Amino acid sequence: MAPNKTTTIQQHGQIHPHPKETNGGAGATGLIKALAEDYLTLLDRPGSIQWICNHSRNTQLALFHGHVDLALTYEREQEDISVAEGWAQNEGCVFHDHFCLAGPRDDPANVKQAASIGDAFDRIATAQATFHNRSDGSATMWKERQIWDQCRCQPWNDPGAGWYESFLNTPSEAVTQANIAGAYLLNDRSTFLTMASQGHVSNLAVFFEPEDAASTLMNSCYALTSPHTSKDVAERVASFLTYLKSSRGQGVVARYGCDKVGVPLFASLSEGYARAKLAGKDYKGDERTGRNSALEKL
Repeated sequence: MAPNKTTTIQQHGQIHPHPKETNGGAGATGLIKALAEDYLTLLDRPGSIQWICNHSRNTQLALFHGHVDLALTYEREQEDISVAEGWAQNEGCVFHDHFCLAGPRDDPANVKQAASIGDAFDRIATAQATFHNRSDGSATMWKERQIWDQCRCQPWNDPGAGWYESFLNTPSEAVTQANIAGAYLLNDRSTFLTMASQGHVSNLAVFFEPEDAASTLMNSCYALTSPHTSKDVAERVASFLTYLKSSRGQGVVARYGCDKVGVPLFASLSEGYARAKLAGKDYKGDERTGRNSALEKL
């Protein structure tokens, strides 16, 4: 824990002290488990890695309070705050996830003609098309609000914006509910693909996703560690971080999801962003098996 025991990072909801698969693409889709299990096979002694699930800011606070030794987070400004306050070290990027704008296939706001993600949000607001928001303090919520702010629109503060509906949903629940309601939403690629492969996005299509590594829709994962931990813990964390950034660890990232979904859920450091695009594709999955049949052009 930091010596002064204070931070300006705000908690949202509970900081879960025990593993719970309810939030976050890399954890809930199994990438963290796959990386941990592969790493443990390389050790010359028995070991274990426990995953504690929180959204990005609460994950930082879990590191601050000493609940975790390594935090995987998604918000650069918040990471900078923790480093500036002296209780975290930024170990850099470890893999890439991506945000995507999905919505009903009939596209009532005509976002498929939008020139940018900001233009797409403007069209949704103008058409007063149903939009689902995750009011959970997650990196997804803050990214969505950042885009709305760029459009000079704050529907969460507008009592007249009945088209803007807020829910405390997990990423997978958000996709399922938007699919049923015919709503637009911002979600992470890994969760969307996983739900699609299980047959839960029959009424949704992806309209926007990152086109390059500099896109505002990138959702890259960085690692934070504590500078105040013991030497033994610091060495073990450093060993795992070395593995994460190694060609073997990055190979796990680059391949993850191909066996069940047909395309990678994430992108490795060398790839920079996902080359397999979702926009303009029809994802056909099997709800019973969770396996895809095809990723086809519409």
